[in-house]
Amino acid sequence: MKQLTSKILKDTFIVMISNIINYAGMFVLAVMITRFMGVDALGEFTYIFAISSILSVVSEFGLSQLLIRKINSDRSLIFSVVKNVNVFKFLLSAICVIAAGFVLSIVPGSTFNMTIAAGIALIIPKAIQTTYESAIRALMNQKLPSIIKSINSLIQIIVAYFILVRTADLFSLLAMIFIMECITACVFKFACSRIWRNSGITQLPALPFSFSFIKLLIKEAFPFFGSNFLSLSISRVILIILGNLTTQVTLGIFSAASRFSNGVGLLSGALYNTFYPAMTDPVTPIEVRYSLAKKFSLYAFLAGLLISFTIYFNAGILIDLTFKIPEAVPVLKLMAFVVIPILVYSVIQPFLFSFHHEKFVLRTYLAIWILNIFTSLYLININGYMGAAVSSLIADYLILLTLLIKFIKYKA
Repeated sequence: MKQLTSKILKDTFIVMISNIINYAGMFVLAVMITRFMGVDALGEFTYIFAISSILSVVSEFGLSQLLIRKINSDRSLIFSVVKNVNVFKFLLSAICVIAAGFVLSIVPGSTFNMTIAAGIALIIPKAIQTTYESAIRALMNQKLPSIIKSINSLIQIIVAYFILVRTADLFSLLAMIFIMECITACVFKFACSRIWRNSGITQLPALPFSFSFIKLLIKEAFPFFGSNFLSLSISRVILIILGNLTTQVTLGIFSAASRFSNGVGLLSGALYNTFYPAMTDPVTPIEVRYSLAKKFSLYAFLAGLLISFTIYFNAGILIDLTFKIPEAVPVLKLMAFVVIPILVYSVIQPFLFSFHHEKFVLRTYLAIWILNIFTSLYLININGYMGAAVSSLIADYLILLTLLIKFIKYKA
């Protein structure tokens, strides 16, 4: 178990570095767009990626999460599963792009053009990428996907600079990103095929696309999709309610503070991506998985505690160095403690997923999503952005508490 623990920690670090590179790449790209094209272009870029991020959740349909567990349950079917999932994802992504284009074309006040089309179309190659990425991660190989994604981000930033210097055209920029994502999808396909054929594990030839086969996968994947969609929208609901009940200034204050706490996603995402394959590995005994989950829950709690207090005691400095909004300091001090539950349930959730408790996780998110609407309406109406911060804390700690109770009862 000591060797596996060491590997998970090492892989988590590798994936976190990759996440930081990708996050920094998007941040630098946003800065370059603002410098070369102005705030309006940044607004359009943000609008396009907001739409594509929502559509990405739909086009994924939770299949990438299911894929790791499914592949590890019967590794001989690797190529059949990957092929069927990618055909379905391609069709679903194409439908999402067409539907989004149609809606934006007919809804009053909305616009649809080639620039928006290029941005939304990004969900197609990205959906294909994640299938191959999950297949590689199923073998507990975190390094290769991280390297591929990091190289892709770095190349995009370099090429984006020359495009913006020459043309300062958003369509050309998004078209370049689309081409790069398609190339990256091909690289992932080659890497996945190579690593599995060299794995020493017997694999059967890929079966042709079968609706009955993919139907079973979709049914299994739905709880993953529901959990992903609800977890993503809990924070969005708070923002929407805050924006409607207060002013844009209030929303800006809360947004400035929440960006720091949201940055913990770089670590929690890395932790989830490395821990989940370890939990589904058929070679690892159940008692070892549970022991690992307990150990990493403690690690996550201690890391969360350290990060939370670091943010709390340096909130004034962080805000002063970045947004220079004094009102955001008390919000950031409160939001700092969101880090603890997010990190801990990044360990507990994949453990529960590995033992087929995704429906319980889905019901948990649904109940807290509904409760969050009422608590947000009440608290924001009373105390504005501080109420929004409290509402966010309540939601995350309720998720942690519910999943933790299930985790403890599992052992009992």
